[in-house]
Amino acid sequence: MTRFRSNQTEQATPLLRWVTDSQLEEIHLATLEVLERTGVQVDHAEALKLLKDAGCIVNGNRARIPGWLVEEAIRMAPRKIVVANRKKERVMPLESNRTYFGTGSDLPFTIDLETGEYRRSTKKDVELAARVMDYLPNYDFVMSYAIASDQTAKVSDLHQLQAMVANTVKPMIVTAHDERNMRAQLEMAALVAGGREELRKNPFLILYSEPISPLVHTNDGVGKMFACFEYGVPVVYTPGVLAGATTPVTKAGTIVLMNAEALAGVVMAQLKQKGAPIIIGGGATPMDMKTTTTLYGSPETMMNYAIMTQLSQYYGIPNFTEAGCVNAPVPDAQAGMEAGTGILMAQLMGANLVHDVGYLEGGKTGSLTFLTMCNDFMDAARYMGAGTKINHDTLAVDVIDEVGPGGNYVTHPHTFNYFRSEIWTPATFNRLFWQNWEAQGSKTTEDKAKELAKEIVAKHTPEPLPESVLKGLDQIIAETEKN
Repeated sequence: MTRFRSNQTEQATPLLRWVTDSQLEEIHLATLEVLERTGVQVDHAEALKLLKDAGCIVNGNRARIPGWLVEEAIRMAPRKIVVANRKKERVMPLESNRTYFGTGSDLPFTIDLETGEYRRSTKKDVELAARVMDYLPNYDFVMSYAIASDQTAKVSDLHQLQAMVANTVKPMIVTAHDERNMRAQLEMAALVAGGREELRKNPFLILYSEPISPLVHTNDGVGKMFACFEYGVPVVYTPGVLAGATTPVTKAGTIVLMNAEALAGVVMAQLKQKGAPIIIGGGATPMDMKTTTTLYGSPETMMNYAIMTQLSQYYGIPNFTEAGCVNAPVPDAQAGMEAGTGILMAQLMGANLVHDVGYLEGGKTGSLTFLTMCNDFMDAARYMGAGTKINHDTLAVDVIDEVGPGGNYVTHPHTFNYFRSEIWTPATFNRLFWQNWEAQGSKTTEDKAKELAKEIVAKHTPEPLPESVLKGLDQIIAETEKN
């Protein structure tokens, strides 16, 4: 089985900028006004006390945060967060314009790889998705991609972590039902890492937690975040909004409200622990006013993400955003356009953690076939994001002179030396003439991606965990469910 590897490791040029620096400053000042005038609701007792003691005006569970405190917290937040894989290799430094792609979590439905059936997701789907992403090189991190709906609901999040960690060595981002389950997952991660201190030195997982828009920070959302900081585990604390429903319908208003929620999280994080590893950003999707659908793949969403990415770079805080998530229910032309456009924009913006790659049906459905197709989309985006190499050798003036008028370059050593790096080669795209395409079975890109996904599932074996660790994970899940 051929393994397709990208040779594009980071972005060089070009770099896309959606708004000017003065516009970023305007958004920032509007955000400070919201936090000072309107404030946020905080339902976590310790966080509320920290805010009050730091100089915020607190009435009941409403905290109004002064601008100087927000800017002080931004300065304390780390500019670089390094995430390891399960093997303690520090493979994912979140900094500057380094871009990493991965899936999202918790999809309730799956298109079955073998039967094509649209059905409820199970723990097995989490396992298979993790195995496919462990193999495909353009997935840098893993989220569950499915809900383990066939397990006890109260501990399904623990089952999802178990399924991921047993089927990939790559870094992962997890969700948790509540603080209790988050602490259980942290103990599972410590077991895999070889102890709490080993996990602290080389964290291989990140928590994804959210405020509730507009401007509500829940007891569990903040509690899960604080628990992770005790273990040295980074936290994505970002809003997931629906513009026109939970934020203003205007793109600028959406960004201001989201930024206010994210920066309130930064303040609480730094009050809890100076230098706490927090990641900002968010899911900035509008609501379709005809259908109430969440518009994951829309142009407005991609425009919002471009500005949110610039804001995080303006603050010097790693960011979390979305791309490769579509409203198309199946991997068709619409899905390709929506996914490809978003992935390319994320790469050119230099976004750090880009999740939800491979989402179908507005974030409801998963497909291993579509996951495999998106590997090519990411590879192409990385190829373009690396820019055009311009030097004496690539300008090829001497070669042009050697070949001269009327010659050809096919047999020239310069072509042999460079064609692999200068001409991008996809894994599943079709580039055959019609007759050759028919002779090879008239396979569509979706057909080829499905075949590759089946081959990965059948043949790829991820690096296993020790039997003692697997038993320990079972024990933690059982004890959490019992208690």
